[in-house]
Amino acid sequence: MRNMLQEIRREFRWVINSGLALALVGAAIAIVISGAAAGTSSTFSLVSQFEHTLSVFQENGEDIAKALSTPAEVTGAATQQNISNPLRYDLDRATEALTQTTGLGAIASTLSLSTFIFFPLIGFALGIFTATHDTKSGSIAFRWPQSGIRGVAGTKPVALFAIIAALVVLSAAGSGIASLITGPLAEEEASTLGAFIPPGPSVARTLTIGMLAVLIGTVSAWFGLFVGVATRNRAFTLVAFALAYYLLPMLGPWDLRNMIPLAGTDIFYFVGQFTPFALGELDPALGLGILIGFALFCAGTAVLIWHYRARLPNTAQ
Repeated sequence: MRNMLQEIRREFRWVINSGLALALVGAAIAIVISGAAAGTSSTFSLVSQFEHTLSVFQENGEDIAKALSTPAEVTGAATQQNISNPLRYDLDRATEALTQTTGLGAIASTLSLSTFIFFPLIGFALGIFTATHDTKSGSIAFRWPQSGIRGVAGTKPVALFAIIAALVVLSAAGSGIASLITGPLAEEEASTLGAFIPPGPSVARTLTIGMLAVLIGTVSAWFGLFVGVATRNRAFTLVAFALAYYLLPMLGPWDLRNMIPLAGTDIFYFVGQFTPFALGELDPALGLGILIGFALFCAGTAVLIWHYRARLPNTAQ
C-alpha cells in the first residue's frame, strides 16, 4: 500500500511538473465555453423559431390562447414528423431550451455534450501519456525496482480515474459559473416566456450524468493506457484514435461508440437539434456493462504487458 501511495504521488507530481495540469484547466475552460455557446445559441434559435411561428399564427388570425393551451402531438418517424400544433410545439422546445442556460440545466447539458465530444479524446490522450511518460524519461528504470511492477502499473488506472473525475468536476463547476452570465442573457431574450419554463433536470439526474461522464472518460483513458503500453507510441495512436472516433461511420449496434448513448438512454440532457440516440434496441444496462467490462479488460491487460516486460532486460527502452 505504501508503494502504491508513493507511486500515486509521483503520477500527480508528473501531472503538475509536465504542465499537464495547465492543459487540463485549458480543456475544462474549452468545455465550459463550448457548452455555454452551444446552449445559448440553441436557446436563441428555438426562441426565434417560436416567435416566427407566433407571428404566422397572428397573421392568419389563429386563436393564440387555444393553440398555446393545447398540447402538441408528434407522429411519424424522426425523418418525417407530423406536428398537430406547431405553435405549442415550438413553445415547448423554446422553454425547454431555456433550462440549459441556468444552474443544473447548464451543467447537465454541458456534461452530456462533452461526454460525446471531449471526454473520450481527452481520456485517451491522458492514457497514452500516462502509459509512456516514465519510459520516455527513463524514470521507469528506478521506479520498478523501488515500487515493484504492481506498485507502478496498479497506480496508473487509479491516477487516471482521479484525473478524469477532477476534470469533470472542474467542468461542472465552470458551467455553473458560466450560467450566471448565459442565464440572464437567455431570459432577456425570452422575457415573455418565463411563465412557461418547465423545471430543469433534477439534482439526481445531473449527478448521474456526471458519473457517466467520469465513466466514459475513464474507459477511454484506460483504453489509451492499454494502447500506450502495447505500442509505446503517442502521436500516431492519438491521431488514429481521433480519426476513428470522429470520422469512422458507426459500425452497428455493437460499436463501442454506440454504448455511450445506450448507457445514457433517458439520462443525458440534450435540447435542440443535436440529440444522439443509440442504434438498435439493446438494453441500456448492457451498454453500461460493456463499457465497464472493456475498461477493466484494458487496465488488466496493460498490467499483464508490464509484468511481462519487467522480466526482460532494458525495460526502460
